[in-house]
Amino acid sequence: VARALRDYKSFLQVVIRGFLPGSLICHGDVVFQQPAPTSLEVLEALALSVGPNKALAGSDFQVDPYSLTVGEDTLEPPQPKEGFTEYGVAIMVVCGLCIITAPIILLVCLRTKWLGWWDMVVHWDRRDPEAGTQTLEMDNQGFW
Repeated sequence: VARALRDYKSFLQVVIRGFLPGSLICHGDVVFQQPAPTSLEVLEALALSVGPNKALAGSDFQVDPYSLTVGEDTLEPPQPKEGFTEYGVAIMVVCGLCIITAPIILLVCLRTKWLGWWDMVVHWDRRDPEAGTQTLEMDNQGFW
């Protein structure tokens, strides 16, 4: 803690009052001469001294910067981002592109007659060969 606060010219000492059981939790006093920094400035200095490997001021103590408390001041952890996730946006974009391109492709295919199935040549004759003709049967062959 003293290493993290040594840049303050008014810093005098750190007095550790006690340790709590479990993880390394300690209570102590940070002593400054006048003009003393505010508790928020001390908290920011301590939080900024936590390195990327969470070591406090280059020491072997690993510290969560959001667990630091100076006076009544604590750091608030960042709120998780609200909104769509990346894959949600990707799915929406792909679906939107499909909705836009499907009618365009359908219109292009119909205009170029790729799907013009109604213009196909008829290969077979569907007409009934006996439709429209009448047949007459007579028993008396001599009448003809």
